[in-house]
Amino acid sequence: MRTTPSRLILAAALAAVLAAPLAAQDLNDLMRPRPGRSMRASTGNLTENEDAIHLGKGESRTILLSGPGKIEHIWFIASSMDIRYPRAVVLRIYWDGADAPSVETPVGDFFGVGNGMRAEVDSLPVKASSFGRGYNCYWPMPFRREARIVVTNESDKEAAGIFYQVDWVKLEQAPEDLLYFHARYHQEYPPVMGQPYTVFVGQGRGHYVGTVLSSQNAIGHWYGEGDDFFYIDGEKTPSILGTGTEDYFNDAWNMRVHTTLFTGCTVFEPRGIDARITAYRWHIADPVLFSKSLRFEIERKSIIMDAAGRVVDDFKPRPDYWSSVAFWYQDSVARPWCPFPPYRERVNPEIVLHLPKVVATMKHSPGVELQVLPYSRATWTKPWFRVRNEAIGAWVEIPFEIKEAGRYSMSLFQTLREDQGVWKVLIDGKEIYEAGESQISGGYSIDEVTQLPKDRINKVLDFYNVYKKNEHEDYTWGQGRERKIGLFEFGPGRHALRLVCVGANPSAVDPETGKPGYNLAADILSLRKLPFEHMDEWIERVVNMEKGRK
Repeated sequence: MRTTPSRLILAAALAAVLAAPLAAQDLNDLMRPRPGRSMRASTGNLTENEDAIHLGKGESRTILLSGPGKIEHIWFIASSMDIRYPRAVVLRIYWDGADAPSVETPVGDFFGVGNGMRAEVDSLPVKASSFGRGYNCYWPMPFRREARIVVTNESDKEAAGIFYQVDWVKLEQAPEDLLYFHARYHQEYPPVMGQPYTVFVGQGRGHYVGTVLSSQNAIGHWYGEGDDFFYIDGEKTPSILGTGTEDYFNDAWNMRVHTTLFTGCTVFEPRGIDARITAYRWHIADPVLFSKSLRFEIERKSIIMDAAGRVVDDFKPRPDYWSSVAFWYQDSVARPWCPFPPYRERVNPEIVLHLPKVVATMKHSPGVELQVLPYSRATWTKPWFRVRNEAIGAWVEIPFEIKEAGRYSMSLFQTLREDQGVWKVLIDGKEIYEAGESQISGGYSIDEVTQLPKDRINKVLDFYNVYKKNEHEDYTWGQGRERKIGLFEFGPGRHALRLVCVGANPSAVDPETGKPGYNLAADILSLRKLPFEHMDEWIERVVNMEKGRK
């Protein structure tokens, strides 16, 4: 076939687009001179090792960079006794004197993990290392005159410690074709019945480069049959139409926890009510180009199931609570297209007991020793709580108080170690299936997400460290993990979680005695008050609404 000039131009343009993300990974680029002077803004100081800054509740720190320039790398650490600090600490970036931020997002969501949780992320533009402790960003962020970076601790509970390094290049002159980097957080709590979820709305010229999407599921079963729609330059029918939510994130037949250069699923709790999920996709090799405008939506449709575990329909709108961060570049500083919600609207109300601090309130059986040991890097307080135990049948009871009646999701932050046992869970003296709904893995049928017969429900937590990915960390300090126990209706008053030792993991050995390890270590007891009640009425209304459309 004869090659026309227009075909050559198109091919060259396509090659440039495809080559752009690859050029940054080409080591041959290091042999060529690059313009500019390398700079860094950081919390480091020359006189002592106290390199963190302290942000009280509601306080901010501003970092000002005088350009022209380009931010090439951001390293960031936050620490706080507010265990949802990834949703509490907010990153805002303003370009060239703009009064509206081009970047406005909680730090956890920006780095690929939603719902105030922490996880490993190992992708091309962002990395969260050490189980979400250290954040790194490699999105290039150019500016003409100045960059103003504001970090705010929006927690109303606790202060935060912040470390940062911003590596940037100061340029003699900004490129004429500069595109500004943007990242914006959005949520729909609660969802609009029957409407797709809006990930992004943009005006101007640019390209869309990434999505982080999180869900807090309000009903059981699979959440992700909805298709993705990209409406380019005002079109009524989307040019880009997908085939399912997990397909958009480049997985298939369900989703699995993984992290790769361009796609990943950083959180995926089992398919129960309140399952929390986060996935990301970077459109680096396949940016979505727009000249005038772009609207990106995902259907919030999939299997709907009632409180009894019956599947009502396999493709209807779901009541899940979704949140997201959209990433894009454009040739002007964009105005915010959605409001930024306050911290209390971004997280569930939560009762948090740091166990090393409440040991004096606990009860235990004879022969058990409750210890608060001096240091563990895997814990929030750094002192860590252990139940020293040598016998099956031993127990420890952790009391907690409920002030507002409702349905709560209970989690125990385990500190998994080599010498620990298997412990049965009791709530207010009842078996877990009598007290509420077990969500310990193995507590329900995967196909229907219904409670199994009581003799088959998993009622125990294993405290042995099965991970051991990092030998230095794991063998020295153990591995911290948030483990969901289940959903329970609690009235106001005093309640208790009792843990009873029923045995040892086959691999657990107490190094001091050589006997099976029956110990237990844990860090936090959490009770999140769910924002949704039983959703059967919602399901009935949405089914009737859909019938009316036919």
